Amino acid sequence: LYIWRLGFPIVRAIALLLCPMRVVGLEHVPERGPYIIVGNHISWLEPEWIAWAVKRPIRYMAKEELFEWLFVGGLLRVIACFPVKRGTSDRRAFVTALRVLQAKQVLGFFPEGHRSESGAMITAHPGIAAIALRSGAPLVPVATTGAKGAFGRFWRRDLTLTFGRPFYAKELGETEPQAVTDAIMRRVAALLPEDMRGVYA
Repeated sequence: LYIWRLGFPIVRAIALLLCPMRVVGLEHVPERGPYIIVGNHISWLEPEWIAWAVKRPIRYMAKEELFEWLFVGGLLRVIACFPVKRGTSDRRAFVTALRVLQAKQVLGFFPEGHRSESGAMITAHPGIAAIALRSGAPLVPVATTGAKGAFGRFWRRDLTLTFGRPFYAKELGETEPQAVTDAIMRRVAALLPEDMRGVYA
């Protein structure tokens, strides 16, 4: 995380300059120990905003193709992301995610896989289920509102991050990966206004 410590303050300052934000429910976020941040996905700057709010490095998965772009790939490395092959069972990414949590770090997840064009939640991919169940780490839901349209509508003052209470995947009463994932995403949806809950309304 050496590169993160050097580069993240710069990325964070740019993100906050372009779009100030309000944070709700920060008292629910553990100050130490491993956990999984899971949220909706409407802006490419969400990783920086969330890391700023919790004041800890967060290791995110990002689709492998993004690392092929010079600027984007460099930015992802600065904020300590690691690649995942979408549409496959990527064991390397799975093992990396478990090691992040075993090292008592924070793992970040946007299970929808890509930004929602409408701002409403879309069906999430089931990859988070195995990691949450296998690791036993708590999940912390976070909902982003007011961020849709960056950079097109960037100078906004209604950006809000809302954190919910931590919970464990085993509490959800599901075992099938997609069912576990959907139950997790409903916890995120509960923090959003109704018109943004989409398939998890």
